[in-house]
Formats: sequence, C-alpha cells, structure tokens
Amino acid sequence: MNEKAKDVVKKAAQRFLQSSIAYLVAAFSTQIAGVDVFDLHALKSVAGSLIIGAFAAGLSASWNGVIQPVLDKMKGGV
Repeated sequence: MNEKAKDVVKKAAQRFLQSSIAYLVAAFSTQIAGVDVFDLHALKSVAGSLIIGAFAAGLSASWNGVIQPVLDKMKGGV
C-alpha cells in the first residue's frame, strides 16, 4: 500500500472513530440522565449511528483518495 492510500485509510479511520466516540458520549450522557440506552430500540439506534459514521468515513476516504486527486489534475496541479 503506497503512502497516499495509507493516508486515506488513516483519515477514514479517524473520522469513523471520532463519530463513534461522539455518539457513545451522547449515549452515556443519556444513561446518566436515566434514559435506558441499552434496550433493543436503543441498540438499533446505536447501530444506525455507527453505520452513518462508517458511511461518513467512506465519503471522506472517497473524497481524499479519488475525487480530490482528480480535481487537482483538472486544475493542473500534481
């Protein structure tokens, strides 16, 4: 894997981790407030949020690894 691909994978993993941590902090704060976030409906919500985080990470990777280099070449950059 070349350096560019490693950078893209690293950035995508960071975005996923950031969104996952943000969701978990919000979920645990509602737990402290007395809301049960570990029932079946809440777990579906957690899974949905993590899927959205993974999708956002994928979009970030696509932008950094595919779309941005093409736009740079169209502009005459390297």
